[in-house]
Amino acid sequence: MLNRTTPSIVNIIVEKFILQPSGALRRLENKQNFLVPKKVLGVGSGVIIDAQKGYIITNTHVIKDQKLMLVTLKDGRRYRAKIIGKNKGFDLSVIQIKAKHLTEIPFGNSDQLKVGDFVVAIGSPFGLTQTVTYGIISALNRQEPRIDNFQNFIQTDAPINPGNSGGALIDLQGRLVGINTAIVTTSSGNIGIGFAIPSNMVKNVSEQLIKYGKVERSTLGISVQNITPELAHALNLKHSTGALVTQVVSGSPAERIGLQIQDIVKSVNRGIICTSEQLRNVLGLARPGTAVHLVVLRNKDRKIVKFTVTMANPKDILPKRPIPFLGGIRLQQLNDLEPNSTFLKGVLVSAINDDSDGSLSGLRIGDVILSANGQETPTINKLIEIIEQKPKQLLLKVARGSERLFLVIQTK
Repeated sequence: MLNRTTPSIVNIIVEKFILQPSGALRRLENKQNFLVPKKVLGVGSGVIIDAQKGYIITNTHVIKDQKLMLVTLKDGRRYRAKIIGKNKGFDLSVIQIKAKHLTEIPFGNSDQLKVGDFVVAIGSPFGLTQTVTYGIISALNRQEPRIDNFQNFIQTDAPINPGNSGGALIDLQGRLVGINTAIVTTSSGNIGIGFAIPSNMVKNVSEQLIKYGKVERSTLGISVQNITPELAHALNLKHSTGALVTQVVSGSPAERIGLQIQDIVKSVNRGIICTSEQLRNVLGLARPGTAVHLVVLRNKDRKIVKFTVTMANPKDILPKRPIPFLGGIRLQQLNDLEPNSTFLKGVLVSAINDDSDGSLSGLRIGDVILSANGQETPTINKLIEIIEQKPKQLLLKVARGSERLFLVIQTK
């Protein structure tokens, strides 16, 4: 199996320049800091996914800030590479070499992986090319380590070290099931906790990078959260799998297809949804024109929602004009449980600018707005409705942990 697979794993050497202080110049100029460029080399791995066209998948952080990329094959041949497309959010890039007699690796189905399955990691740890290690799948759908928006890793105990990034995680049939990307360590080496990007995600992203040079992401216009055991009990659910809809953005595709707050998304195109992160990744990578079938649980009734994915257009889901009192504040729908198991219904402050009216009034990230000017605010739309009455000020009742307090927002 390895004889067939290892020729598809390549070593990548990246030449880049960093700026660092020059000691000689500092001495000559009264110890002032002068920055001069210094050439450094970075080492990583890659996987050939198209032998005819010379396409190689690797991690974006491997080729970051590169001035020159050299790809070395198993047989010792070396080629310059160029970037076809890269995406920071998923930490995946496609590069290309012009070479003949290449060997590509077949893709496996990462959705079929199970905890305990044996896997093999191949790469160039510390520049040691064609290093093979093995282990098992320790966990699936890991949310850590967070790489920007991507939160759906395969965890393995197969030894992965610096230089393995961009290399292959394969099953016992020699199929690619993941791209090794990160380790958790207390030093510079492996302690048995490594992470890989699932092959189904890799396949989707690489196809878009090859076709468009970038990842075309779609936006449905919902906020979702995981279902905790406490939420499952409060909502009378048998299982805590799925993604709970906490907000439907006004004017978004989600509103047009009839999604509602407290809907639970159970599957997308027959693929089971276990977590909110999984739903974000699946929907975010759905290509324009793709038909999507959602299975949604609403008050114990299963509903099938169908729609066609379109490109995300921020203008379609953002307010047409600034909203008084709320400028510089990011809000999120909240239906959470208090310690006494009663629902806390309100609007969560998830981000706030320091110079905003809300910040000056004492509003903080994590506050939950329960009412405004004496009217309850169970939804963002209700809060906006109150503001559209053009009050001179906004008297808010806010939940901050176990405390309840009043704040007044004045416009400048």
